Amino acid sequence: MTTRPLYVHVGASKTGTSALQAGLWESKRYLRRSGIGLPFVGRPAHVRRLLRPLGWTMGTGFDRAPKPKVLRELASRLRDTPGDRLLISNEDLCELDPPRIDLVRELADAADLDLRVVVSARDWAKQLPSEWQQFLKHRLTTDYYSFLDQVRRHEGTAADHYWQRQDVAGICARWATGLNPADVHVIAVPPMSADADGVFRLFGEAVGFDATRLTLPTHHVNASFGYVEAEVLRRLNASLAEQLPDYERDYVPAVRNVLVRGVLAREASAKITLPPEHLAWVRDLGQQHLEALRSGGYTLHGDSRYLVAGEDAAKALPDLDPGQVADAAVETLASFAVRVHQRRAAKGPGAQQAARRGKA
Repeated sequence: MTTRPLYVHVGASKTGTSALQAGLWESKRYLRRSGIGLPFVGRPAHVRRLLRPLGWTMGTGFDRAPKPKVLRELASRLRDTPGDRLLISNEDLCELDPPRIDLVRELADAADLDLRVVVSARDWAKQLPSEWQQFLKHRLTTDYYSFLDQVRRHEGTAADHYWQRQDVAGICARWATGLNPADVHVIAVPPMSADADGVFRLFGEAVGFDATRLTLPTHHVNASFGYVEAEVLRRLNASLAEQLPDYERDYVPAVRNVLVRGVLAREASAKITLPPEHLAWVRDLGQQHLEALRSGGYTLHGDSRYLVAGEDAAKALPDLDPGQVADAAVETLASFAVRVHQRRAAKGPGAQQAARRGKA
């Protein structure tokens, strides 16, 4: 019997993964007809079935001991998933260390699957602003310019986490151990302005299906904050300090699910860009990464120039105006109050009366 391939898309984060995965989950019937089997559909299934057994915790990554026995029990699920080849997509997997990658490799072997790896990547002029915003959602309190300096020096917890998630050459090297390098596929994700559907097309090329048949998202799946709104969130995180100690139990429902996702304005102020003084080292590093990918023998998809920041990729950010930040904070509070009122109204008068009696 011919061993089926198992394609594991490991990220990296902020490379269009949310939109890509939304397209994949919406197109599961088409993928099934095309011979692509999806053992898990949707992020919750990936978290429950794969990430948590690998020791993942929301907000902090893979900081717990993995559960090899639970992972081994997944072999039957993978083996029973129909399809000429299987596909798993989760950007958190780019953070796995070698021992955890070995567990994934053992899982594939136990399910009689031939492991292949897909890594999507963009140049760091785009990734640094995007990841700073993402880290703010994980309670980061470091300002943008300090974050850039820390990443450049590879200094501090946030910088280490960034390198773990965005050092595409390092990610490929970790995952390529024991594999044919050609079975590690690297997608150079083009900018939306140059090729809006490029990440879908190139992903289909890597895995082996016609991406033009996917049901693509009709909205921006993960729109960015403007610089002012991001600063509001950063200052909120600093003010909260340790008042919401458990990220998943306390911070996520109180801040991320309501305030960040439903209230804080997106793209309302200046776009967060790479300041010109950081362009030289970002370009040099991108070229080093590209040379490492080429010498590693990995399969590259797309235009490799998109892995290196262009000479015009940097743009000076405006100074943060205290009045603008204050206005954005007040607008956020107002929107939050309306959101709370709407939620209470949706529960009906009975729930509101019960709440008032409980406070009496």
